[in-house]
Amino acid sequence: MLMEVISIVLGVFLLGVWDYGTIEPGRLVFLVDPPSLVIILVFTVPVLLKGGVWKDFVRAWRLLKKEYTCHLSDLRRTLDVVEMMQKQVLYGGVVCVLMTFITILTNLSDPASLGPNLAVAILSMLYALLLEMLFLPLQLEVKRRIIDYMDVDTETGDEQA
Repeated sequence: MLMEVISIVLGVFLLGVWDYGTIEPGRLVFLVDPPSLVIILVFTVPVLLKGGVWKDFVRAWRLLKKEYTCHLSDLRRTLDVVEMMQKQVLYGGVVCVLMTFITILTNLSDPASLGPNLAVAILSMLYALLLEMLFLPLQLEVKRRIIDYMDVDTETGDEQA
């Protein structure tokens, strides 16, 4: 699962610098919009901290290491947190896009600002989707661990019968 996360990050980087057959690292600047990322994080990180589920979210990342183990109840809580974060990130991205569209619509008299504002809206959704892509391997790993844990319980239960 760690390879999936690495491939997502590497793929995004390569797409950011690829320009129809040539690699131009300067193009990566067009994909950077810190305020959009901050807005999405404002919608997600406080939920983790306020809800007291930060450790469950960190556990999801630790599960990418094969040697890390935990109880079934911890795995179920971790799965709930990862699925909640997936929704929070997507909803945060949609809210950010809608707020940008409202700004665009209130300022239509200035056509020069249309392109940059649309770029901000698209980057907001791009960031949300990229974070979602990073959370998908986490969700799959937690589900796989739950299934493995239940298989071990089933095997030991069959031996006792």
